[in-house]
Amino acid sequence: MTLTDLLKYSVILVIVLIAGWYFITYEKAERPEMHSDVGACSEPLTYRIGSIDSRFDVTEAEVLDAMQIAVSLWSDAVDRPLAYHSEEGDIDINFEYDERQKLVMGEMQFREQIESSQIRADQLQKEYERKKEAFDKKSEEYELLARRTTQELDSLNEWVREKNRNGGFTTQDEQVFERRRDEVEQLQDQVKRERRELDELAREVNQSVDRLNRMIDENNQKIDQYNEEYSGESRFTKATFRKTSSGGTITVNQFLSKRDLNLVLAHELGHALGLGHGENPESVMYRQMGGQDLFPILQLSAEDRRAILDKCK
Repeated sequence: MTLTDLLKYSVILVIVLIAGWYFITYEKAERPEMHSDVGACSEPLTYRIGSIDSRFDVTEAEVLDAMQIAVSLWSDAVDRPLAYHSEEGDIDINFEYDERQKLVMGEMQFREQIESSQIRADQLQKEYERKKEAFDKKSEEYELLARRTTQELDSLNEWVREKNRNGGFTTQDEQVFERRRDEVEQLQDQVKRERRELDELAREVNQSVDRLNRMIDENNQKIDQYNEEYSGESRFTKATFRKTSSGGTITVNQFLSKRDLNLVLAHELGHALGLGHGENPESVMYRQMGGQDLFPILQLSAEDRRAILDKCK
């Protein structure tokens, strides 16, 4: 065996020994704690609930439910779990109360006022339509009665003129005249009663219109005030995601409702998965948080699906 051959076998022996030592020590060593690689899909992210300011009307259980909805939304799109809850999760979810949530509470109250006013306006609208329908029907009946009365009166006058041209009334003609005259007078009295009722209905219809118009004006003023006080980009800055060396932090500062919270967490989880903002107003990742057109259900748009599928190839 030459010196060269001896060196070759020595190298092989050293490699075998190193490999054997690695497998032995690997079996004996404790498995290291896994940390989610924020923004990657090779393994699920882990999250935990951090602090929730008591001034938020939400419990930890409700946050977990909302987060599960958010997780399912993205996981279903790629047909594998992308995140799960863990007490040692790498992503903290915190609720920090500030002026934005105060603004949200005021906005919610204002919206309730507008909705309440709209309900009253709808009721007034129905009341107006009901009275207008009754007025139109009564008006039609009145017109028919007035036309009939005029025709009966004209017919009676023509009959009288004809009798006068032919030598005057007989005793029998006088009886016919009195009977027909009484019928016309009864019709005229009925026309007067119907007219009074029609005028009363017209007055009620006009009052309904006035009340409805005032309510519409008040609603428009409230809507203008709402748009002035609660417009702007600040109303869309509801939450943020910040990546850290150990994972990340989702900080929620405002939400309008439980459904809105589902959207907020789904949006921020999208950022945690590495997604950017979208341009489609129907997307969960739309750049204006809260401006999405996602009624009646929360779902991913085609833009959202393309983004998560590209990220999790």
